[in-house]
Amino acid sequence: MKTEVKGRKLARHFELLDFDGDGFIEQADIRMFAQRICEAAGVEPSSRESQKVLKEGDKLWHALQDSLDHDGDQRVSRQEFIGLAESDSVMAQAIQLGMAAFDVIDIDGDGRISRDEWTTLDKRIGVPAADSREGFSRLDIDMDGFVTRAEFAKGVEEFYRSSDVAAPGNLAFGKF
Repeated sequence: MKTEVKGRKLARHFELLDFDGDGFIEQADIRMFAQRICEAAGVEPSSRESQKVLKEGDKLWHALQDSLDHDGDQRVSRQEFIGLAESDSVMAQAIQLGMAAFDVIDIDGDGRISRDEWTTLDKRIGVPAADSREGFSRLDIDMDGFVTRAEFAKGVEEFYRSSDVAAPGNLAFGKF
């Protein structure tokens, strides 16, 4: 069952994904989100890493369309998107895109993201700087100054699946 916490998180995430601000998520919005991830990492559009992120973005779009585009208009409204809270297949694909983003943002390939790498990504996708810093601090569970792949995976999972208002992953995409 959807909770108020999940609904608020997903409404915030909808705002980040709706790049053109028309009140709908379309394939072009998801593609732009994926491209911004790659730009934040400074990877070439033709690189293997970039292509993986774009592919995961396309998979997310198809999962959104298949599961949430109830009226078949090739776009997902805010109301339809909040239905994501009940769609395991869409959540699973969103998590896959998140992990592909981690891999491309982890510029030096050391299995962890620095605060600078994190805030650069967040700036490109529209997360306010203060929210980005707070999100990083919450996800850096061991407080070593880095978000590891495991910490990130846990945070992304919490963002999409947890209804616990105190879960660190709730701030993965800024305050909601």
